[in-house]
Amino acid sequence: MTRLGLLLVFAAVAFRVWALSRSWFYFDDLAFLSAGMNDPLDWDFVSRVYAGHVMPAGWLVIKALATWAPYRWPVWAGVLVLMQVVAAVGMLRLLRSMFGETRVVLALLAGYLFYIFTVPAGVWFAAGINQLPLQIALAFGLHAHLEYLRTGRWRPLVVTLAWTLFGLAFYEKTFILFGVYALVALCWFATGTLGDRVVGLWKRRYRSGVVAHGVLAVAYLVIYLQVGVAFGSDQPSAQLMSSVAYRLIAVAFSTGAIGGPFEWRAMSANALASPTDLISLGSWVALGSLVWYAATTRTISRRAWTLTGFTLLANVYLLSSARANLVGADIGLEYRYQTESAAILVLAAGLAFLPLIGAVEVNQLRPGADVDKERPAVIKVLTVAVVAAAVVSTLGYVQNWQQSNPTRPYFDNLKASLARSPVTPVPLVDLSLPQNLLWAFGYPENTYSHVFRHLADQMTFPETAVDDLFVLDDTGTVRPVTIPPARTMIGGTGCGYILGHSPTTIPLDGPVIGGGWWIAMDYAAPEPFSVRIGLGTSSTTMKLPAGMHTAYFRADGSFSEVTLDNSAPGTDACVTKLVLGDPGAQQ
Repeated sequence: MTRLGLLLVFAAVAFRVWALSRSWFYFDDLAFLSAGMNDPLDWDFVSRVYAGHVMPAGWLVIKALATWAPYRWPVWAGVLVLMQVVAAVGMLRLLRSMFGETRVVLALLAGYLFYIFTVPAGVWFAAGINQLPLQIALAFGLHAHLEYLRTGRWRPLVVTLAWTLFGLAFYEKTFILFGVYALVALCWFATGTLGDRVVGLWKRRYRSGVVAHGVLAVAYLVIYLQVGVAFGSDQPSAQLMSSVAYRLIAVAFSTGAIGGPFEWRAMSANALASPTDLISLGSWVALGSLVWYAATTRTISRRAWTLTGFTLLANVYLLSSARANLVGADIGLEYRYQTESAAILVLAAGLAFLPLIGAVEVNQLRPGADVDKERPAVIKVLTVAVVAAAVVSTLGYVQNWQQSNPTRPYFDNLKASLARSPVTPVPLVDLSLPQNLLWAFGYPENTYSHVFRHLADQMTFPETAVDDLFVLDDTGTVRPVTIPPARTMIGGTGCGYILGHSPTTIPLDGPVIGGGWWIAMDYAAPEPFSVRIGLGTSSTTMKLPAGMHTAYFRADGSFSEVTLDNSAPGTDACVTKLVLGDPGAQQ
């Protein structure tokens, strides 16, 4: 059993290694890299909240990787592989402890290993650094929790809480494990009505466990409510929740459970489940038939599905309140928001059909139940069919993931363009990455100076420049800067504004407010000179060469004119053109 289980784990991990081998950093990965390369390792760093995620242990991993292996994808991918191996071995261990040495364990393990639910988190670091520790905590934490329920000893209780705390350190959603632990205890280690079960657990040898779990859960919840709910924390409407629920449960989950969704709607490198109506209908029939068959052949199968119901409803509420109200209900079609469904589904299926070892209430065959459909050959065929379907679905997702990620081509173009540049290091305006690489709300992590920290010897980010100033176009290629005029100088005679012995004021055709502006000033000078440039309450100084040139300088703040206070050699220099605008790339 162990060898066959490990063989399945090896096959699944090898499949993921292949998927990762042609992957690269994507979207939030760049924000993590940027923060890890630029920010000091202190309390503010590890306690920061990213898009609602409280993940101090994740930040520590990111800091280590960004420091020692920036942009070395094989190293970062290796961390994902390691976590997937640990989670897979933990799931094999958990299933054996729950159901014993039965070949059905292998079927359940195969489902967990190959279901599409875990694929996005398995190939995308930003998702995996949250989701994979949750899977590890689920596998090892539930194993220890079951040992505690069977023995009542304090040591497995401590281990349970330790694994749960481990998961919480990476991902706040690990909080759902408290609900999973409670359901397992109430449904299989107590008897009577719900009230009787609650009282029974308290009066039996589990009082210390209830208190310990309650203290940890309440303490974490208080902390999270203080620091982690600012990102999309409005209460969702019933209409929004129903829309998310339909997509997450009736489309993504149901089709994923039978090996789907088979078809995808690409969203850049990511993809949403897009099964046909026929596939969705078939999945409802298949899952309904499975639940009905278990209920008619087993004595206490129905309670097993409370695990899936609880986690799915939790996902619906969390997505509706923290994501869907910002980006729409289709987010329910993303499998990375229900990664744990692979584990929960196979655990629920096992509990629906098999007796749980050591349980107070044991799931048994109903007298006279017809179980002819459960012949080993039938189980093998169904397992192979679901796994094969899941592999097909995974290939579709991974193919899009590998071929549609815009990040790697952008970085390859950047490196090649830097190598070709006649100006070294290349002076760049410190702009932000294109929106398809990283959203603007990640500022300043999305700026050139942060993201390209590992290329610091090949580029500079000056506040002023003469003639040579560049930006990156949307493909990552270095291009000369252009300043589309939002404001221009007005007035001037002859060659424009002739500098004299006193400061020269050049009015603009409108007021300027805010930041991110640059000014391009064309001038001609018989001699090199220095000039102090006044912009409202701020100023900067430049040394300008003789001849006809273009001077560039940042122009932040509020002002409506530019004041030039030049040195004596600058007398009779002429400013022929001055424009202010948002820097862009010349085409």
